[in-house]
Amino acid sequence: MVGSYWLEKRIRAVGHIRVFAACAALLAVTAMLHGLWVNPWAWLAWRLFGGLATAGLLMVMESWVSGESTNENRGRVLGWYMVISTTSLAGGQWMLNVADPSTSVLFSVAGMLFALSLVPLSIHRIHGPSRASDVQPRKIKLRALYNRVPIGLVGAFVAGLMVQAFFAMTPFYGQEIGLSTAQTAQFMAVTTLVALFAQWTLGRISDRFDRRKVILCMAVVMAIAGAFISVAARVSFIMLLLVACFHTAMLHTLYSLSLAHTNDWLEQAEIVAANAKLMIWYGVGSVIGPFSASLVMQVAGPDGLWFFLGAVALILALFVLIRLRDRQVLSEVEQEPYVAVPVMETPHYISELDPRYEPQQYELELELEPFDDEPVLQARYEYADTR
Repeated sequence: MVGSYWLEKRIRAVGHIRVFAACAALLAVTAMLHGLWVNPWAWLAWRLFGGLATAGLLMVMESWVSGESTNENRGRVLGWYMVISTTSLAGGQWMLNVADPSTSVLFSVAGMLFALSLVPLSIHRIHGPSRASDVQPRKIKLRALYNRVPIGLVGAFVAGLMVQAFFAMTPFYGQEIGLSTAQTAQFMAVTTLVALFAQWTLGRISDRFDRRKVILCMAVVMAIAGAFISVAARVSFIMLLLVACFHTAMLHTLYSLSLAHTNDWLEQAEIVAANAKLMIWYGVGSVIGPFSASLVMQVAGPDGLWFFLGAVALILALFVLIRLRDRQVLSEVEQEPYVAVPVMETPHYISELDPRYEPQQYELELELEPFDDEPVLQARYEYADTR
């Protein structure tokens, strides 16, 4: 959370590439320091610096990917980004078999990988996001971001709540309902694998339809699946796995679609600041989610995990539904009084076909005047009654 707040300013000041290089170097150093100095308080410091640098890497990657994509393909592009990142997270677990975890070898390997991530940026002539190269990044206030894209901001917060609660508490859930260690591992692996395909599929769907409605459908599926998982667990392990796959396929895709929906409504210069705020609220949700789920499980038993996830998904669905209805009602209220107002570049016969209004003529005069080194477009309409 601290890294998302502080490094967003650094990206605006020095650019994507320099921040990426600094964060990768910091992660390489902190990874190897774990093996050189084994002390819990020292490790706490390394983890804090590592978390800060990780936030910087994620901000650079996500704002870069968002900046290079368009509204028509952003869901698909971010879907592929999430597929690659999720695959790397899953594959990284297998690296524990490379060497004895009690030695410093694995820490050194992790540091090497972070250092190697700098090679592509070093051997290619890259100038950061091409479409943003001539645009100076600027701030966007949290209130302004919420007023413009409330579903995106709330979706990121809910994604943090649900994803981290799932990863933190699912192994405990499997232990409590009697799953073996192998079954628990299989459950986590299969549900994560299904999410990889969902990222790409739902990303393509969101490029063709209103992303808000796609998020609404995802929330409804998660709420329904959350209500039936406990019943499925009592039938068989296969039934539990099947129902859980519907839930996790939506769960792991929620953040990327919230990010894509938010970027649809941003100007190019606002992407970095907005992505940082989404990541901050994802982080807030990540802190609250596991603890809240544990409290529900303490009261309701192991099934409380799915009650918590289903309830959160239901609240998200209701929020999206209310926002969609309010936006539709507001649109109807605003459009009705302005039926007769001609729109620029609208053929004149549109107004002639409306018997309620006399023909009218509008002349548009445009002027460019300097204002704080940026041209400001001022339009003056001169009305002439042709009657």
